[in-house]
Amino acid sequence: MPFEIRPVLAHDIMNEEIPLTEFFVLNVIEKKKLGEILKYLPQMPTWANHLKRIKSGNVLIQPLSFPIDEILRLKLINVFGEIFTFERVLVPSRKPITRQQFTWAKQRWPVEFHPNKNVEAMLNGTFFDKKQQKEIINFFLEAEKVGNGGPGCLMVDLEGKVVAKSNTLQYLGTGFDVYLTEEPCSMCAMALVHFRVSRVFFCRRIPKGALESSWRIQEEKRINHHYQVFRIDEVL
Repeated sequence: MPFEIRPVLAHDIMNEEIPLTEFFVLNVIEKKKLGEILKYLPQMPTWANHLKRIKSGNVLIQPLSFPIDEILRLKLINVFGEIFTFERVLVPSRKPITRQQFTWAKQRWPVEFHPNKNVEAMLNGTFFDKKQQKEIINFFLEAEKVGNGGPGCLMVDLEGKVVAKSNTLQYLGTGFDVYLTEEPCSMCAMALVHFRVSRVFFCRRIPKGALESSWRIQEEKRINHHYQVFRIDEVL
């Protein structure tokens, strides 16, 4: 029976849209004044460095959570006269992670984007080549044999050698790959964190599974180690 290897990626990656935040924007009527006006505006906050400052005749000033400085307002009026108006605009609150998010974000406001080749490869199904896919499926099938109809586990080291076969998790293996016949519970998923494994492949989801079904431990920011997760699906 054929299988497909699907990455279990964070919602921040899978979602096409990015949360928006509101900024004050300066609408400049005389566009030739844009360069001069930039000298008087406050620096952008570091978390907003993905945003380009100018869109047509509009210039981002600062987040709406910071009121416009009256001194700035008067300075602009005194220097440039009544050639601008203050407005509000919704802009992407963070840098896009995927090309799809970039396409969506730039329709709202110009943003910086540097594609992550690994993420894009996971999204388009080219992260593993044919040889790697075959090896992964073979290791998974071996884990099924180990389970003998129940939960099975197989650990593979960095050289591709099987170092542990068990239906329980009792082996410490930094950087190893783990093949599971079913999604682990929270205790087993945390054990894999302590083991410092690199990647986890599983097949069947369970209601209390901690990699996709009820929790995603690999996205938990409070833990000090994270592994990649892939689900192996049977293709009917």
